[in-house]
Amino acid sequence: MVNLKRTREDILASVLDLIHHQGFQSTGLKELFSVSGTSSGSFYNYFQSKDELAHALIDYKWQQIKTHIIKPAAEHTSDPIAQLVWIIDRLEAKHLTEPDCGGCFLGNLIVDLAKYDTSFQTHLIQVFDQWHFAIAQLLRQGQTQLCSDIDPDNLAEQLMNAIEGTLLLGRLYNHPNRLQRGFDNVRQMLKAALKQ
Repeated sequence: MVNLKRTREDILASVLDLIHHQGFQSTGLKELFSVSGTSSGSFYNYFQSKDELAHALIDYKWQQIKTHIIKPAAEHTSDPIAQLVWIIDRLEAKHLTEPDCGGCFLGNLIVDLAKYDTSFQTHLIQVFDQWHFAIAQLLRQGQTQLCSDIDPDNLAEQLMNAIEGTLLLGRLYNHPNRLQRGFDNVRQMLKAALKQ
């Protein structure tokens, strides 16, 4: 007989897409139980509350980004600037393959949860600071390729802002050309910072 018991990770994976497109606060517990295929008892074995699920989803999504987007860049090239371009290209490809652009999952949670409870604001700041650090670190490693007046930390912040803005407007317009233009602008911003 097949064991239908769901693991904590199964639950996170199964509810991610629903929350990504519908929003966390707009999603009821009954919907979460239904989509995850768990009873309330099983759900509460893993998460004491819906808010605890949200915190777990933040960590789960950030781990996915690190595992599937940030870390693999180094396997493709040792050039840190080329790694950053690969990350940008990978983000674009990921969002272009979605049938209905949901924007950035973590960015959506900023709008949905940051003012709802300060613990979410703190948690999301920690994650976005790590994102910023990862991009800035690549820029620092490739600083010899940057123009002399470029500050890697400032450029990393500008790139992050441009990526998040692209994904937010991508969700609004829900058109692949809009996403592609936005990511082209991100790449152009990086290219403009490089020595000619």
